[in-house]
Amino acid sequence: MSYLCGTYEVFKEELRQAFEPPQNEFKSRAQFLDLQQGKHDVHAYVQRARYLVSNIVTNLIDEATKVVTFIKGLKDGPVKTYLFREYTSTIESAITLAMQEGFSLRQAKLHVNVPRSMSRPMVKPSGGPEPMDLSSATAAGSQQRRGPMDVRCFQRGNNGHYASEYAAPVQAAKGRCRVGTR
Repeated sequence: MSYLCGTYEVFKEELRQAFEPPQNEFKSRAQFLDLQQGKHDVHAYVQRARYLVSNIVTNLIDEATKVVTFIKGLKDGPVKTYLFREYTSTIESAITLAMQEGFSLRQAKLHVNVPRSMSRPMVKPSGGPEPMDLSSATAAGSQQRRGPMDVRCFQRGNNGHYASEYAAPVQAAKGRCRVGTR
């Protein structure tokens, strides 16, 4: 075996280099420390920050640095101002507050953009049309049997039954139409 791969240690090193994922902790640390929200929404920014922090497993960044870096990277606006005012001690609590504040802002904008005429339905004075009484309505698919001569078979043209009552497929019409049972 030594004539193919050298020693066992060389073989292990070649396997490790070929199949082990690249160590990207340095890159993740640098990206986290330079993290900016940019045009992304708060949720996407939070997901990116969590991903980068999860890649850093040796020489961990202290919580205060994580919090400051996270807040510093947010866009200037109400979310960043709120987080600077609260200044949490952990990155997860800062993320939770940022998500809550982002949600509150979206809800506030949603209610501001609704036109006044559509915000409340108009109540018409009585005397206009009344709601339909559905207490005696039946299901759409159910057919009520009427008198035997009121119904007409559209497959064979005879009166007294529906075409859907045939048990067998329709064959050429000869003579009297027979009704199958279900």
